[in-house]
Amino acid sequence: MSKLLPILLLCAAPAIAQPLPTLDEVQFQECLKLASKDPASAVSDASLWAQKKGGYLARACHGFALATDFKFDLAVPILTEAATMAQEKGDPRAARFWAQAGNAAIAAGQPDVAVDALAKALASKSLNNAERADSEVDRARALVALGKSAEGEAALATARQLAPENGSAWLLSATLARRLNKLPDALTYIETSAALRPRDPAVALEAGNIAIVAGDDATARKQWEQTIAIAPDSRQAVSAKAQLAALAAITATPETEPQSR
Repeated sequence: MSKLLPILLLCAAPAIAQPLPTLDEVQFQECLKLASKDPASAVSDASLWAQKKGGYLARACHGFALATDFKFDLAVPILTEAATMAQEKGDPRAARFWAQAGNAAIAAGQPDVAVDALAKALASKSLNNAERADSEVDRARALVALGKSAEGEAALATARQLAPENGSAWLLSATLARRLNKLPDALTYIETSAALRPRDPAVALEAGNIAIVAGDDATARKQWEQTIAIAPDSRQAVSAKAQLAALAAITATPETEPQSR
């Protein structure tokens, strides 16, 4: 996000330097703000706006609001329509709409649709490196869901190169490496992820998962306990509690059976 210009510089700028936004652009920004706070109301407003020839901006906000309200299956076709229309109009935001459609498709359990949408997003030159990295992470998730682990690895490698500060790229790389029995890589990736996200329950959970595979029960226990401490009501905490219970059952000393007479 660009910094605000000093007041004196702003006053000195020519009046024609920055054209005023159109009414549609203003409505789009207001719709997005509403979607972040009250997605149900934004869905209603965007739907009415679309009926009044709001075009792809109305559809983009409609889809975003649906996704924010966790109605991913409904969001996918609307975001896809917004992206298609924006692309036809030459709007560089089409790439972001494609990326949003891909993200929603993953959440809706449609990895094939996600791969297609994300490929279109990445084909554009309008995304910055951070956005491209996020799209590569999503593409990796979709590819792995389709059983294409090697392609998923490649996508994650690209994401790490584009944005080394992207914690999700390192975390998912660690998880995938563990599942592929590439333990040295998994350990390296999770260490970087933990440095980037020291208070992330998902990172602590995966660190425990990797430690148990490496045969380090003590570290696994510590990481799972940390997961619960960081976010006791999270789904990661539920998994950590189950893992701790399983570890306790395995390591418990069996009771000595009574000798038969």
